[in-house]
Amino acid sequence: MMRKVIAITNRHLVHRDYWDQLEQIVASPVESLVLREKDLSEDEYIDFKRKALQLCNYHGKECVLHNFGRVAVRLHIPRFQCSLDYLKTHTSISYYMTTLGVSVHTPEEAHQAEKLGATYVIAGHVFPTPSKSKFRPIGVSAVTEICKAVSIPVFALGGVNPGTVEALKNIPVKGIALMSGLMQSSDISSYIASLQK
Repeated sequence: MMRKVIAITNRHLVHRDYWDQLEQIVASPVESLVLREKDLSEDEYIDFKRKALQLCNYHGKECVLHNFGRVAVRLHIPRFQCSLDYLKTHTSISYYMTTLGVSVHTPEEAHQAEKLGATYVIAGHVFPTPSKSKFRPIGVSAVTEICKAVSIPVFALGGVNPGTVEALKNIPVKGIALMSGLMQSSDISSYIASLQK
């Protein structure tokens, strides 16, 4: 089965021109691009969003905004991803969104996210990963429980790479979310193919 892939941006991980990397990513078989540059100012983020949206539209991919809910609402972009804490304090955001992704770590959080209007959840981090080295991974069994707790799609995030993806084989996740693997890869289509075989 071809698993869906959500790409998550982080310009600090890219070894070459950021926009070249993003273009390569959205030209590859990813489902959508989450523009997760949360250390930008709101104005800088709006500039980034404009460019990212152009690239995504050109390649027929969804561009999902992150962290800047006001920007998404104000610019009428009905696709947003956030933490559960953000959603709990901005519950009305679900009224504006056709796509609303929420990061979760437990079945309880996933259930809560679904009740608050999430259209999918990202469960993580599943495996050890350098970006979250201080935190223990939730592991494959927790992802299985999260899948059971909700009726919306679940994506696995964190430490998913060609060496670990096999461990997700028998779990009913809709797909995987990737950040560092895609941000650092010089051959994105091959990298994704190695995760989907």
